[in-house]
Amino acid sequence: MMGHSHENQLFAQRSFMAAMKVQLRILYALILREASLRLGPYRLGHILVLAEMIWGTAFLGIIRALLEQPPPYGTSVVFYMFSGMFPYTLYRRLHSQVAAGVSANRALLSYPIIRPLDTLLARAGLESTFQLTAFLIFYVTFVWMGYAGFPAHPVELLAAISATILLGFSMGITGMILTSLWKPWMTIDGMIAKVLFFVSGIFFQIEFMPTHIRKFLLLNPLVHAIEWIRYCIYPGYFTQVLDRGYLLAWGVIGTVFGLGMERLLRARLLEGK
Repeated sequence: MMGHSHENQLFAQRSFMAAMKVQLRILYALILREASLRLGPYRLGHILVLAEMIWGTAFLGIIRALLEQPPPYGTSVVFYMFSGMFPYTLYRRLHSQVAAGVSANRALLSYPIIRPLDTLLARAGLESTFQLTAFLIFYVTFVWMGYAGFPAHPVELLAAISATILLGFSMGITGMILTSLWKPWMTIDGMIAKVLFFVSGIFFQIEFMPTHIRKFLLLNPLVHAIEWIRYCIYPGYFTQVLDRGYLLAWGVIGTVFGLGMERLLRARLLEGK
């Protein structure tokens, strides 16, 4: 009996490893396909990712400089704007890419081996790689120019970025589900994204806002993502409003809800109704 049980365990382990290898190959193939589509024949995708972050950072920095307003923290206006633009762009791009993952790959989903979740994970992985590459390029450039130093909390910075990625993924899959149930949600979602740009603390510090306004703004989980990343970057960054648990709760609950609804509504998503 003991020998038979041991053989069953070995068989289960081998089956699991074989399934994992197949899954990883599927994800790798989907990432390569997405990368080819995103980069285009002239490999301009990387430039577009950099240009988006350059435009947002420079625009906000120039506006604040013209108004002769010092940065809320640190010595560089442009670097302060960058520290807010990066988490916002990371969140928003992940959100939009994941939300459109099934509709953009519906033809591939006719193959039984490919599941909707595979396309979402591939898109999230690729977009995260693009955004992190852009972040490293810009950060190293700011350090070289003397506008920034080594992150105050480098290990925690990885946790903050991971939490932002989780938030973008969770809101993306939730947006996909809501759009499948009610088509006008796509338009509303775009409007919410524009509002978030102005109320997430990209170009101001939540800490200094009036109490009644600050309480309302702190309901936005993206505020906590930006505050957390700034806390990890700036030495001695002061914040009493950062709630890591609140941010993680949004990411975890949104992901669980989205994955559960994706399983329930899989047939509807595949049909595009």
